[in-house]
Amino acid sequence: MYIQVEKEKFRAVIFTDSLKIEGVIHLLPQERMTDYLGASETTFIPVTDAVVTNINTGEILHQTDFLSLNKDEVMVICPVQCEK
Repeated sequence: MYIQVEKEKFRAVIFTDSLKIEGVIHLLPQERMTDYLGASETTFIPVTDAVVTNINTGEILHQTDFLSLNKDEVMVICPVQCEK
C-alpha cells in the first residue's frame, strides 16, 4: 500500500563542480536540509522543475520535470522557501 506524505517545497540553487541546478527540493515537514544531506541512507537528491546550466558558459544544458542528483556531487546548495 502506498501512502502519500505531504512534503515542504524548497526552491534551491545547487552547484556541482561544473553545473548549476535550479529546481525544487521536497523535504518532510520539520526536516532540515543538513539532516537530509547527512543521512547515510540517502544517496540521491530528488529535484523537480530542474534547469541544469553549465557554470562556465551559462548555457542551459537540460530542463526536466524530475532529476535525481547524487549528493556526493554537491558542492553548495542554497535553499529558499517556496510559496505554499
